[in-house]
Amino acid sequence: MSIFYLLPPRPYLGERFACYLQGLFPGLQWDSAVWANLADGLAAAATCHPDVYVVYREELPEGDEPGRALADGFGAESGDEVIELRVADRPGELTVRRWRVGASAAA
Repeated sequence: MSIFYLLPPRPYLGERFACYLQGLFPGLQWDSAVWANLADGLAAAATCHPDVYVVYREELPEGDEPGRALADGFGAESGDEVIELRVADRPGELTVRRWRVGASAAA
């Protein structure tokens, strides 16, 4: 079974990571021009693990059911786990929902 991480758009995730990096690298600026690169770097690190895939929300067709979109566009199969992170109501926070492709709870 594979694990798909369905993440918020690259700019949002990159901005969150940039905030973290400012504490590690004082004096360096992590402006919006590098946010997408930061998000892609995180995805590259995560996908070093076997059977792990990272998909950003903006890569899914708008209005499509996420499980179907992951299957059609990214090769997800019935039973694969999806860990979906969404922007929460409070600024800077994320909510997590875990589900399986093909399960009725994903609809």
